Amino acid sequence: MKQRYSTRSRAIGIGILALILLTVTACSGKNKDTANEAIPSSDYSKSASLLNAVSDGTADLFKEIDDGFIKNWKSRTGQDVTIELPAGNSSTQKEAIIGGQLKADVTTLGVGIDIDAIQAKGLINEGWQQRYDYNSSPFSTTVAFIVRTGNPKGISDWEDLVKPDVKIVTSNPTTYSDARWYYAAAWAYSLDKQADDSDAAKAFVTDFHQHVSLLAKDDQEAESSFIEKNEGDVWVTTESNALRIASSTGKGKVEVIVPSVTLAIEPVISVVDSNADAKGVKEVANAYADYLFTEEAQTLAAEHFFRSRFASITEHFTDVFANVTILTVDDNLSGWEDLQQTLFGDGGLFGQLPVK
Repeated sequence: MKQRYSTRSRAIGIGILALILLTVTACSGKNKDTANEAIPSSDYSKSASLLNAVSDGTADLFKEIDDGFIKNWKSRTGQDVTIELPAGNSSTQKEAIIGGQLKADVTTLGVGIDIDAIQAKGLINEGWQQRYDYNSSPFSTTVAFIVRTGNPKGISDWEDLVKPDVKIVTSNPTTYSDARWYYAAAWAYSLDKQADDSDAAKAFVTDFHQHVSLLAKDDQEAESSFIEKNEGDVWVTTESNALRIASSTGKGKVEVIVPSVTLAIEPVISVVDSNADAKGVKEVANAYADYLFTEEAQTLAAEHFFRSRFASITEHFTDVFANVTILTVDDNLSGWEDLQQTLFGDGGLFGQLPVK
C-alpha cells in the first residue's frame, strides 16, 4: 500500500491511569490527554453503561469491538459494562447528539467536521483530534468499486467510469452524508492527476455524476439496487463494504476493484466529554476509545475489512487489501472544512450538478 501521508509519531501518556492502560494498549494510539485531565475512578462494584453513536458502515465491526472491550475491561477492573450502539449516517448522528436526542458518551463518525460541530456546541473538549494518533482515526478504508462477475465493462480505474456506456450506482451525499467520500474521491483522483487544476477536477466530477444512473438515498438502497435488482454496471462504495458484500450476499455475483489512486476514508472517534462527565463514565469511556488502538481491536478491524493502523496487523492481510496509492483529505487535499464548502456547501459543486 503506497500511502501519501506521514504517520505521526506516537505519544505515550503519563499519569497513573495511563500507566495502568499501558499494559493493555502497548503499541497503541493512547489518549494523550490523560496526563492533564483528572478523571475520577469508577466504582467498579457498580455496573456502567456506554452509548457509542457510530456511522452505520461501521456498526457490524463495533458489535465485535464492544464485546471485546467488555471482556477486556471486566478482566482488568472487575466492572460490568454494557454498550448501546445506535448507528446512522454521520451528519444525522451529529445532529442527534447536538440536539440531545442521542446522549452519546462516545461517538465514531465518518467525517471529522461532524465532531468539530459537536465540539462547537460545548459537548466535546477542544483538541479532540489530537488525543490519539492518526488524527483520532483508529482504522480506515478506501473508496472502491463493485462490478459484476467477469467485469463485463472492463472497469479497472476512475477513467473507466466515464466511458460512454458505463452506468454508475452510488449514494447521494445530501441524503447520506457518508457518501461525501465517494464524490471527494473522484475530486482527489483528478487533482492527483492534474495538480492544482480545480477546473479539470470540476469537469471530471461532473462527468462522473453524469454517468450516475442511480443516486441512492443511502448505501443500503444502493446495495439492494445493484445486487438484487441488477441496476447499473458499477457501484461506487467503500472498500470495506465491497469486500464484505463480495464474501457474503454478493458472493459469486460481484468482484471488487480498488482503483490505482483512491481516497482514504477515516472514521474518527471522540469521547463526548460533557455527556460522559454527567453520567459518571468518563474513565470507562476513555478506556473504550483507548481500546480501539490495541492489537486486539485492530485485528477485529482487519477481519471486518477495515485497514489497520498497525503494520504488525496489516502484514497478515496482504491478500485482502489491494496495494494502491491512498490519498488523504488532510495531506493531499485541503482538509474537510474547505472540501465541504467546495463540493457540498452552499454554492458548492454538487449543488450545481444535474438533479438525479
